[in-house]
Amino acid sequence: MMKKLYKWDLISYFNQLKWLFVSTLFLSLVSFIAKQFIDDNFIWTFLYQPVYIMSIVGIIALSVYSYFSIFQRYYQTMFKDEAYFTHTLPLSKTRILISKMLSAFTLLIILIMIVGGLLILLEIINIKQFWDLRLIDQNLFNISLFSVLSAILMLFITILVIYAAISFGFSYNKREWLYTFLYFIIYYMVNQFLSLLSMGINLIFNPNLFDSEPDQMFNSLIGIIIVQLIFSIGLGVLNFFISRLLITKKLNLKNG
Repeated sequence: MMKKLYKWDLISYFNQLKWLFVSTLFLSLVSFIAKQFIDDNFIWTFLYQPVYIMSIVGIIALSVYSYFSIFQRYYQTMFKDEAYFTHTLPLSKTRILISKMLSAFTLLIILIMIVGGLLILLEIINIKQFWDLRLIDQNLFNISLFSVLSAILMLFITILVIYAAISFGFSYNKREWLYTFLYFIIYYMVNQFLSLLSMGINLIFNPNLFDSEPDQMFNSLIGIIIVQLIFSIGLGVLNFFISRLLITKKLNLKNG
């Protein structure tokens, strides 16, 4: 049953996003083809610029709307009318939450692959130049790669945080969105405290961090990012358990 719930959510995402994806892919392909013939005919030159701009707008819209749909789906199926079906399934709240998390993560991975491929196709991201950076400055390459991977990981963690925020807000009968916003404020304050703590830990072990040589500074910066990621992953896990507790103990379904 957990697999069916996972599949059901993915099908819903696909039906919701398919036309936006198809149109964005079409515009990106037209832009790519037009650029290949831009020197052969003025018609291609005239066509390229507006289609290229529309492609960028489409990629941004696809990214934002896909990410937003993850939380819309969670809200609709966990607290609104569809929730009456979700919570009558022969599954524990933990399995339901894990299924929601896995389907969201799957959509995010697919989205990253699609958006990354389109940006490479449009030559907004130049993979060759990125890999050439490794030959020019290995330290800069390492920290750039690590920063990109960290940003992607934070997108996954943010899903868990927003799940917890929605679960917290809708555990109340009134002012649900106000309590959801309040949860974000609390999370932000905790995250900022942990960021300062992360910096403090690194300064204890490396008090001359900002006066060190470039090579040592790059290594120290990676250390700071790693410690921050450990704290962030810990918060992500904590938010998962908060969501599970709230939908188990304080589930408050809404009509309409």
